[in-house]
Amino acid sequence: MLHISFEGNEKLRQIVEEISNNEELAQYWDSSNVNAIGRLCMNDHGRVHAEIVAENAIKLLRILKRKGFEPNIVKDYGLSYEDAEIVVLLASLLHDIGHVVHRAEHPIFSAILSSQILEQILRKYYAEKEFVIMKSEILHAIVAHDNGKFKPLTLEAACVRLADSLDAKEGRARIPYEKGRISIHSFSALAIKDIIIKEGSEKPISVEIIMENPAGIFQLDELIVPKLKSSPLAEHVELTIRILGEEHIVRKIEI
Repeated sequence: MLHISFEGNEKLRQIVEEISNNEELAQYWDSSNVNAIGRLCMNDHGRVHAEIVAENAIKLLRILKRKGFEPNIVKDYGLSYEDAEIVVLLASLLHDIGHVVHRAEHPIFSAILSSQILEQILRKYYAEKEFVIMKSEILHAIVAHDNGKFKPLTLEAACVRLADSLDAKEGRARIPYEKGRISIHSFSALAIKDIIIKEGSEKPISVEIIMENPAGIFQLDELIVPKLKSSPLAEHVELTIRILGEEHIVRKIEI
């Protein structure tokens, strides 16, 4: 069973239970890592990464809701906030399965492969009109998760994109590092000990990056900040860095 916080969203709970036992998706996750880890010596792009992204994306969406933000599926289509959580969940879980085809253009491949899974899941819970809306919004969030030509146009897609970049702690980087791929990317990621997402004091969302040493700043500048800059969340997130052993904030990032 995937570890996702439901907070009373019964439909979310049912979908998590169902998709946790989906054999097709399980194999996509495994095969994604055959390419990503086994053949390209990259970090995890399978089930563990998908679960972390899903939990963090829903956490971001819930913070924004408490701060008065309205998800686009509510604002544009009149669906419920609970449906917005399902958009974020499914986009997060499916966003990287395109790695089974290739790393290059994987967001597009992910959207193509996700279509059949979404048919299986969503039609059990939504009538035709709502099904098309939900599927469309999920596919948009999938193709817009990477820092490429597709920019996120919805709050839900922006949450998925940011959550994806925030799975950057040392555990994920250790895979390529231990396989011998020692680079500034793996070394920088190993320096990041924790990433804390919470409500902000100056802006709606606070993201604190806790590092063992300043090498982790490369990870921040090259991966997290670029994804945030071209996102609807850019002006609503405060990023801070704390070096372990230091009593003060070393750096506050202005987006």
